Amino acid sequence: MNRFSTWLWRTAFWLRYKVGYGLKVYGRDNFPMEGPVIVVPNHMSNNDPCIVGYALPRHVHFMAKQELFVNPISRFLCTWLGAFPLNRGAIDKVAIRHALGLLKANKVLGIFAEGNRQKSGKLGRFHDGAASIALRTGIGIVPVAIIGSHNMQRGKVACIIGEQISVEKAKPTPEAIQEVNDRVKSEIQRMIDSYHDNSIQEILWK
Repeated sequence: MNRFSTWLWRTAFWLRYKVGYGLKVYGRDNFPMEGPVIVVPNHMSNNDPCIVGYALPRHVHFMAKQELFVNPISRFLCTWLGAFPLNRGAIDKVAIRHALGLLKANKVLGIFAEGNRQKSGKLGRFHDGAASIALRTGIGIVPVAIIGSHNMQRGKVACIIGEQISVEKAKPTPEAIQEVNDRVKSEIQRMIDSYHDNSIQEILWK
């Protein structure tokens, strides 16, 4: 993506989320500024990819459900922003190869591990994809907690960027995948809880 395109979408997201909703971003300094990164946010709303895209200092290439690529307008927007389709009903080898290629090129890969939006605001079950890729590559996961996107009320939307969780390269067995998912999910829940009890600054800058 060229500089003008990047400036254009960042400006649009800034106007909508920062100016329009008063989006608060915490922990941006936690994000690695070089090398491959896997980002795993919680998922409550269609606004989430845009919120994370604005909050992070590097461009994120999200796995997105293939249904978003059926409509010509949404397909154009998703492709323009660097997202790529995933068939959630099967093991999508094409999407996996694309994800691995992005990481090999030192890009940032974004995966919503819950798969579907959790409109209640509570964390759902994590699927295997992000943890499996992390184990196969040995690339760490940056947990991201999104607050309030299911309601989108001004002043009540936030994005918290946690410290990268290291993952050793290993066979992605069910047990190993569960262990990685538990670590990431626990950290996201911890950030959400800390935001609501006003101790978020303490956990980000210990």
